[in-house]
Amino acid sequence: MPKSINKTYLVKLTTYAKEKAHGIGTTILIVFSVLLLLIGKVNETSLSIFKSYFLDITSGLLTILGKPVNSVSDGFYKINDLVYLYTQNQDLREENKSLSKWKDLALELLAENEELKKLLNSSKEQNQKFVSSKVITNSGGSYVKTITINVGSNDGVRVGNPVINNWGMIGRIVEIGRNSSRVLLTTDINSQIPVYFENSLHKAILVGKNSDLLELKFLKKRVYLQDDERLMTSGEGGILPRGIPVGLYSVELNKNIEKINVLPAKDWDKLSFLNVILYNYKEELK
Repeated sequence: MPKSINKTYLVKLTTYAKEKAHGIGTTILIVFSVLLLLIGKVNETSLSIFKSYFLDITSGLLTILGKPVNSVSDGFYKINDLVYLYTQNQDLREENKSLSKWKDLALELLAENEELKKLLNSSKEQNQKFVSSKVITNSGGSYVKTITINVGSNDGVRVGNPVINNWGMIGRIVEIGRNSSRVLLTTDINSQIPVYFENSLHKAILVGKNSDLLELKFLKKRVYLQDDERLMTSGEGGILPRGIPVGLYSVELNKNIEKINVLPAKDWDKLSFLNVILYNYKEELK
């Protein structure tokens, strides 16, 4: 269907119809004028009567002839308006589709922005230098829990640097390249982190189990543990800085269980954007 009827064509068509109507009217007027001249020569009284009838007839005739012309003209303009509205509606639909795509993109960027803000606030709380990164790959294996991120030695990253999300530590750097690094997650069976309880200050070692839980080892016997108490990195050994949240102890989780289980950092398995804390133990001693 054409997008719009040519307005020039409408004008020409209307003008043509009007010219035809005027032509017919003019012809009728000429014929009646000749008759008037003939009648005027015969009888002046008859001429007056004929003029009055002629005036009534011609005015009525011209009115009747003008109505179809005006109706056709109005009809064409209305059709053109309908075609224009249809075209405008199609354009608005296309524009709406485009806006929907931009809306989806904006929402995606907004979500990423919020996640990066949380990471920024988390790193500020640690009072450490950091570099933001994005997860490239996730091993997802049964025996190896590692991810690859897009920062490396060129960004100041070192082996052993802790990797955190907006809640706490989720792993540490174990291999490094110039522009990428491999992160061993806290849930990996090879992960062992010296920790202490945030309030009671009891010390222990937090190890991975290749599952959704961590296990606490080398904790003194007969100690009272508070519910929902965080476990923090102790900094012993000099590899990790002190005071990074790494897990949460739950009484409900440890009912009738000999081993002490600990919840890892929130959303440890939903990894997208992460921060690497640029920690250097030797520089801290200076």
